[in-house]
Amino acid sequence: MLESVQEAELPRWIQVPVGIFLGLFVLFCAFAVATTLLFPGKYVPSPTLAIIVGILLLLACLWILEKCIRLITGRKKRARLLGPTALRVVAAFLLIFAAGGLFTGYYKEMGVVAIFQAVMYVCGFFGLRALARKREATLDEKTKSKRD
Repeated sequence: MLESVQEAELPRWIQVPVGIFLGLFVLFCAFAVATTLLFPGKYVPSPTLAIIVGILLLLACLWILEKCIRLITGRKKRARLLGPTALRVVAAFLLIFAAGGLFTGYYKEMGVVAIFQAVMYVCGFFGLRALARKREATLDEKTKSKRD
């Protein structure tokens, strides 16, 4: 009576180029929306409405961009995009950014804002390292359960 209906999937050789093309188009649209938010025109009848609509359009662009990334990577559902090693690499770059400000004079030039930014980089470093440890433990548990 009730038959199981399976979704017909497009082949990977179609999904990847479509994801790339659509992603580039959406990036262009997001750039255009961000530009109109940063540099509004002189003849905007309602600046508040323009900002609200611009933010909604930007959020829609980001949502579609996330779907394009899923098309390119071949992930069917929300899953981890970065593994433990990639998280550690990103964390190291955050620490490099924080240390780089010392050598470039950025903290001297920008003051309190730069110090706050550096503190956020260091917090992001420790947060990503903790997330990498957590994901590594989860992967170990999954590997162990598959062996048993």
